[in-house]
Amino acid sequence: MRYLKVIAQDRSDGGAADTLRFQFFEDEQWKRDATDDEIRRLSTFGTNYLKCRWFNAGEGEERHLRMFSLNPTGDGSPESVRLHFHEGPIIAYKAAVHDLDNDGAFEIVLCSDVDNDGHADRTDRTRVNALVREFLKIGW
Repeated sequence: MRYLKVIAQDRSDGGAADTLRFQFFEDEQWKRDATDDEIRRLSTFGTNYLKCRWFNAGEGEERHLRMFSLNPTGDGSPESVRLHFHEGPIIAYKAAVHDLDNDGAFEIVLCSDVDNDGHADRTDRTRVNALVREFLKIGW
C-alpha cells in the first residue's frame, strides 16, 4: 500500500506547528520526501492540515497523518480515501470518504473531531473533504 505521511512539528515551542514534512511510503518502506514542486502543490493541503492541530512538540514524529486511497475496481479512480491520525504506532482516530457509485464524487464522509476543537461537526467534514481534494491532486 502506498501512502503519504504528513508530520507537523512545533520546533519553536510556540504552541502551534511551524514545520511540515511530507514523505511517501510504500508497504511501510520510506520511498522519498516530497520534492520542491510537490511541496508547492501541497501548500493548500498543508494549510488545511495545520487546522487539524495534530502536531508534535519539537522534532518528534509520533503524531502524524497517513493518507491513502483505495481503488478496488482497478479503474484508476479512488472509491475511498482514508486518513489515519497516528500517535506513534497507534491510530488515534480515523476519517474517510467514499464514492459509492464510482462517479468521482464522494457521497459519504466519515469523521470524528479531526480539528480537535471538541466538536465533530460540519467543519470537520469540510476539513476532511479539503484534505482529500488536495491529496488527490498529487496523484500518489
